[in-house]
Amino acid sequence: MSTTATDPLWTRPYLVTVAATCLVFVSVGVTIPLLPFVVTDRFDGTALTVGLVFGASAVAAIAARPWLGPLGDRRGRRLLLIAGTVVAAAGLIGHLLAGSIAAMVAARLVLGLGQAGVMVAATTLALDLAPAGRHGEASSYLFIAVNGGLGTGPILGELLARADTEVAWLGAAATCLLAGLLALSLPAVRHHVADGGPVAATYGPALRTGALAGLGTLGFAGFLAMVPLYAAELDMAHTSLIFILASGTVVAVRVVAAKVPDRLGPRPVARTSFLTLAGGFTLMALWVSPTGLVVGTVIMAAGLSLLVPSLVLHATEGVSEGEETRRMSAFTVFLDLGAALGPSALGLVAAATTYQNAFLLCTGTALLGLALLLAWVPRRHVLRAEPAGCP
Repeated sequence: MSTTATDPLWTRPYLVTVAATCLVFVSVGVTIPLLPFVVTDRFDGTALTVGLVFGASAVAAIAARPWLGPLGDRRGRRLLLIAGTVVAAAGLIGHLLAGSIAAMVAARLVLGLGQAGVMVAATTLALDLAPAGRHGEASSYLFIAVNGGLGTGPILGELLARADTEVAWLGAAATCLLAGLLALSLPAVRHHVADGGPVAATYGPALRTGALAGLGTLGFAGFLAMVPLYAAELDMAHTSLIFILASGTVVAVRVVAAKVPDRLGPRPVARTSFLTLAGGFTLMALWVSPTGLVVGTVIMAAGLSLLVPSLVLHATEGVSEGEETRRMSAFTVFLDLGAALGPSALGLVAAATTYQNAFLLCTGTALLGLALLLAWVPRRHVLRAEPAGCP
């Protein structure tokens, strides 16, 4: 389906894709403020244990990526999106049933598998449905849904947990299934593609920029896992306010600057993002107070806001019909890798030393991402080839 820049972005299928994605990540967000205290209080875990349990959800996502891309290209993004919501809901029910650390890890693995299916399907759908020249903008709004869900989910989680933690898990699962019901309204279209491996040699841009995105999101993933415990150490009463602040900043920047990646290209936008990420985490490490955490969170979230949407542009350059989901699968696997390593690495450092040193680790990964960006991503940006716009 050929499109032009004057075609509308907010069509019904695109709106459904964004709304369903937001609901799934609201469900994931419900677990964020509750899981650390379930692990430490009910199962006598440590900060390291919290990090490992949080990171487990990404392990299944990483393992499943080689099959999710071909499935989405052959069977359709709609099927992948619906299946992802159902599997994620099953993982959330597993949180309710878990009676040990091992059982909770298993539940997180199931949740991660469903979350990965949703993410691969949704990111590809956003590009499929975007008018020509507006792919960065379409990605920005989709990732607003992701971060908006992760920011509002903790509020819902804390509200539901006032009744009982089990009520929170059930509410999260129900929200996930609601996303699946929305996705049923998407048209069911299959792409007919030739057999082949999930990551071809031409996927170099997706692999390189995926690695950059993973480095950028590693710190944010660790931040989400550790901030409830760190805020408690600082005697902050309402941890959910930090999540609101982080997601609100991401949403605000992406709304205001949604068209910036398309206009400037990936390199300058991602360069600024990495520098701002490093500045935010450094401030958190050096300014040990509630105010320092708040200000550092705003700066860090502002840096994160346009990083992934800008890198998506480079990852999808030259993509052809039938390989869109595979390309995005190759790219987004690094987001899962960052989600797995971030909580584990920060938990290890925080348990062995301090939270401040854990934040400095995040600074280091952002600066490494900056160095690799300058080496891997050219100054000149080539517009993405237009694929068939069928979900």
